[in-house]
Amino acid sequence: MEIQREEYRQPSETSSISLPNKLYHPLSQTEIDERLKRRYLDRLVDRVKKLRKLIVERKWEELRLECGQLAVSSSTFGFENLKSLACMAQESIPVGKISRPAAPVHAKKNVETLIATIDSILMDHERS
Repeated sequence: MEIQREEYRQPSETSSISLPNKLYHPLSQTEIDERLKRRYLDRLVDRVKKLRKLIVERKWEELRLECGQLAVSSSTFGFENLKSLACMAQESIPVGKISRPAAPVHAKKNVETLIATIDSILMDHERS
């Protein structure tokens, strides 16, 4: 059984590459930041749904983790008020397993405040 090998050929100097006629303008850093922020805000809608679901289902450990992730990501995009609220919510949820019927009332209130603030931010950005 013989294996055929293809020869490697270097491109000739006369070969040409056709480029599209359209000129591409690189985005400025401000435009990139705005697009990333918009995508972040779009994803916040899903995260709010997840927070609400976790409260209803009383999945406190997952809720604590989600609040921690929100604290980090909100800071990245300049939402320091969200970072503070998310940290406060995270810290108010006790570490470790909490029985599902037990509801840390203070934690629930903090998460609801976080959700209300996110809703407000989303409405403000929809108008702009």
